[in-house]
Amino acid sequence: MPAHAPDLLPDLTDLTESDLTESTDCPDLTDPADFPGPASPGPGEHWAVEHRPDALGPARQAARASLDSWGVGPAAVEAVVLVVSELVTNAVRHALPPIALRLRHDRPRRRLWVEVTDGGPAAEGGGAVPPPDEHGRGLLLVASVALTHGARPQHGGSVVRWACLAAD
Repeated sequence: MPAHAPDLLPDLTDLTESDLTESTDCPDLTDPADFPGPASPGPGEHWAVEHRPDALGPARQAARASLDSWGVGPAAVEAVVLVVSELVTNAVRHALPPIALRLRHDRPRRRLWVEVTDGGPAAEGGGAVPPPDEHGRGLLLVASVALTHGARPQHGGSVVRWACLAAD
């Protein structure tokens, strides 16, 4: 991460449960019918993501290239890349394939949308649980930079995890 990126992240020790669930000025999108679909304003990009740990780098590079081509400012780019990193990592570690990444820029509302779709939860078991000081803070990081975020189940068991961020 660039040297200025830590300035984007607040001290996570001050976060409360309400900080993780409050929505500021993105709509509450818990109902899939309310979620902006492919016809939503602004350009969008989507990519298939390999279900492998080394797929994270190409996903971040693709996101960064699209955001740069859209003229998104550096602070918003870093925040979106952080969200992409966390959501793709969670999908690779905890979900079944296929995985897809989608970014959209809603210019009129000055919002960026990140969506990661996976094949649904992987079976429990297998592998040791890493110590909490090394993992498990991904959604706290997403909550710290997103205006709002959530998840919605899809038909067939897949899940879409999404975040709405300011484009400024």
